[in-house]
Amino acid sequence: MRGAYRLLLVSPAIVVACAAADAGENGHTRTIVEQTPTGTRTLVITTRTIEAPPPPPRPADPMPADPLVRFNVARLNQYRAQVAAAPLLYDAKISAFAHEGSRQLSQDHVPHAHFEAHVQKAPGFGSHSAENQGDPHGVPPQAGNGKAQIDAMLQMMMAEGSGGGHHDNIVNPRYRRVGIGVLFVGGALYLTNDFSD
Repeated sequence: MRGAYRLLLVSPAIVVACAAADAGENGHTRTIVEQTPTGTRTLVITTRTIEAPPPPPRPADPMPADPLVRFNVARLNQYRAQVAAAPLLYDAKISAFAHEGSRQLSQDHVPHAHFEAHVQKAPGFGSHSAENQGDPHGVPPQAGNGKAQIDAMLQMMMAEGSGGGHHDNIVNPRYRRVGIGVLFVGGALYLTNDFSD
C-alpha cells in the first residue's frame, strides 16, 4: 500500500437549541491540523449555540366554559403577579395537548411521558416549552370541589421556591401561553399545565 488516507468530514455547524440566554454569545472554536499527501491543512471549526427567537405574539384563545380551567389560569396568573411576570394567555391548542397529557398520566402514571414523546411536533407550542403535572396517581378528592384540588397542587408547586422546576415554570417570564388539562378519574384529579413562549 503506497499511502493511507484519512478522511475527515468537517461541517461547520450552527446548533439551534433551547439553552440558557447567554449561550448564543459564547462560541467554541476548535483547530484541527491534518497532514495530507501534499502538505498540512488547518481547519478552524467554530460552533455557536443560537437561541431560537420566540414566536410572534398572538391573542389569547377564548376561554372555555369549564370553570376549573378558568380557575387554574387565574391562579397561575395570581402567582405570576407576585413576581411581576405578565399574565399567561389561554391557548386552546396547547390545552388539547395538555388534556392528552392528563389522560395518559391517568393511565400509565408516568409524569411527562406524553410531553417528552410529542411536544416537538405539537401545535401551538413556540420555541420554549415546559410542563407541570400533578400527582401521577391523581390529586385525591378534597372537601369542596375541583378548585381545592387545583389549589393544593399549585400551592405545593409554588412551595418549591426559586430553583424548583414547577415553581420556576409557573413564574418564568419567558412563557406567555398556557394550556390546561383537567381530567377526573374516580374523583382523583389529573392536572397538566403546559407552558410556551
